Amino acid sequence: MLLELGRWGSKEEITTTGELTPDALLVALKTAFDPSAAPAGTIVYELDFGGDAFTMTVSGGSLDVTRGRAGREPATGLRGDVATMRAVAFGREPMAAAEQAGRLTVTGDRRLAEGFTRMFPLQNAMVRQPAR
Repeated sequence: MLLELGRWGSKEEITTTGELTPDALLVALKTAFDPSAAPAGTIVYELDFGGDAFTMTVSGGSLDVTRGRAGREPATGLRGDVATMRAVAFGREPMAAAEQAGRLTVTGDRRLAEGFTRMFPLQNAMVRQPAR
């Protein structure tokens, strides 16, 4: 029910300038997840928000998120602040630009990291990114 409410709400324009918490961003990612854009097989991603780590497992067109580091070696890892992860995940900023600016670190399989951004298409082109 929570994810359905999130999908409904994601169609509205975002006007807040406040930033999300890591937990809120992960709920937003689950809400926006497009199973048809998911890679084949089981892929483990590790998202690290400055020491606050989460494991994201994509398998069979589903997405599972757990708090903590991956129990096995992740296929790819992304480390950065919430604002950067949000901008990259939702396609508002190219991954390479965030890396060059020193706000994002990518480890592991680069191709899978780039594919990460395609799994969360924006539902509304009117979404505004808060000023940095």
